[in-house]
Amino acid sequence: MSKTNEIKEILNNHPQHRKELFTRGYLISTNENLEKNTYPFYDNWTTLKFGELKDGKAVNIYCHNRETCFTLKLGNISIALIGHAYNPFNMLYNEKDILEECLESYLINKKDFFNKISELTGIHVIIINDNGKLLVVQDCAGMKASYYGSISNDVYITSHPQLLGDILNLKRDPMIESLMNKWFYSLGGSYLPGNLSPYSDVKRLGPNTFILYEDKFTLKRFYPTKSHPELDSSEYEEVIQRISTLINKNIELSSIKWQKPAISLTGGMDSKTTLASANGWYDKFQYYSFYSKPQELEDAQAARTICSKLGLKHTIYRIPDENESIIDFEILKKIIFHNSSYIDTPGDHEIRKFIYLSELNDFDVELKSWISEIGRAMWGKKYGVELPTTLTPRHFSIFQTRFLGSPSLLKYSDEAYRNYLQETNLIEPLFNYEHADMFYWEFRFGSWGANVVTSQDIFNHRVTMPMNNRKIMEMFLWFPHDYRKNDMVNKEIINYSNREITDLDINIKNTYLSNKRVMLEKAYYYYRTFFYKR
Repeated sequence: MSKTNEIKEILNNHPQHRKELFTRGYLISTNENLEKNTYPFYDNWTTLKFGELKDGKAVNIYCHNRETCFTLKLGNISIALIGHAYNPFNMLYNEKDILEECLESYLINKKDFFNKISELTGIHVIIINDNGKLLVVQDCAGMKASYYGSISNDVYITSHPQLLGDILNLKRDPMIESLMNKWFYSLGGSYLPGNLSPYSDVKRLGPNTFILYEDKFTLKRFYPTKSHPELDSSEYEEVIQRISTLINKNIELSSIKWQKPAISLTGGMDSKTTLASANGWYDKFQYYSFYSKPQELEDAQAARTICSKLGLKHTIYRIPDENESIIDFEILKKIIFHNSSYIDTPGDHEIRKFIYLSELNDFDVELKSWISEIGRAMWGKKYGVELPTTLTPRHFSIFQTRFLGSPSLLKYSDEAYRNYLQETNLIEPLFNYEHADMFYWEFRFGSWGANVVTSQDIFNHRVTMPMNNRKIMEMFLWFPHDYRKNDMVNKEIINYSNREITDLDINIKNTYLSNKRVMLEKAYYYYRTFFYKR
């Protein structure tokens, strides 16, 4: 039985779980023959008219009832924002107001438009229909997944490639299937090379790029357009304060935008950065951690110690140890895998966590500390080597996963990255942006991170990320490589925002960067790159 038919059968027998299928998803399409009352939509999706293409075909936005979609029209130009957004530069948090500003900027020129959307924080995709020409762009790190393709004379842009596979009966790419079935596939984090999806006709959009549709899809880069400032030590303090202030404003906006906001915490560097940056608004939030394995318990206890020092109530949720403790575990696990298009298939302890948190009603939004990792020179830490200035497609492949015993899949991945790097003008470093930083930004987060967020969309609450802002993230990259590699930007933000957290000196060891793991990663790095010819 196919995966699609298996899910259909499950949902026929358990209709109460239909709402979890492709939850918080969206689909933009010219196909007007979609049956919204049957699989996979089940009357859980709304439809918004979004103008026409130049050939007269109507464009519709289909949106899951648990997702938000905001639209605005001026003459023959329409703009939509799916998801949520807020702007720390002018303190706007209502998406209708934000769309007005975005459209005003677009009417001036594209440069102004891309500068405006780079001020936005949140998880969203923005679409413009300009007299029949479509433009689609994601949030800073591409946390709102976006895939696109022209199939059977219709246009499709969606959060879930599996949704297209289901409604169009698409055949999965055999090479991608082979890769995803390998034991090593998930070793570096489950995601696909380049801009590939499980279907050859469907491609992934990524951060800092956008797609245009005018008779066909064209992928273009809009960021960066120039070199970023390179700071000397006399400028560090001022920029640290600027970053800290903007993150603090984002956290303030989150406390206004939602009624029951919460900050999820560990004892890690990114989490401490978020908690310190919330200073001044501590009474507006709940604080919590969870654990489903020993390392997470250590993190949760560290977070509790920090919160106790700050006088903040902190809740620790214990995730059940056994699958049998979760009602309909196997059913929901299969739906989560299907939602992720089988690109990401989390372990059972992760699935238990997702389901457990999906049943909570303690808060309506969770502030996650993700994204600041982009500014921490993570690849240099992970591999324990000085990376070359210009990376090859082979580097991108082995950063993704290990490809042990599969030279044909390794070459396939190399070619996918080569094609995508050429298509996005990233075959060489852009200006003075480090190649490895751009990989971490556009692939590690834009692909792996977006997959994780898609899996977590089953949560009853929303997820937002106060550092998911292009202008903020750029400022992290102004600091020298070694300063970032030693986490000094984050440490100084913490020190500036709340010295009490610094004075506690709580540091949880990142198992991702353990000495043994770094040694193994370094050995594999040299093994796979030594004889590689560009």
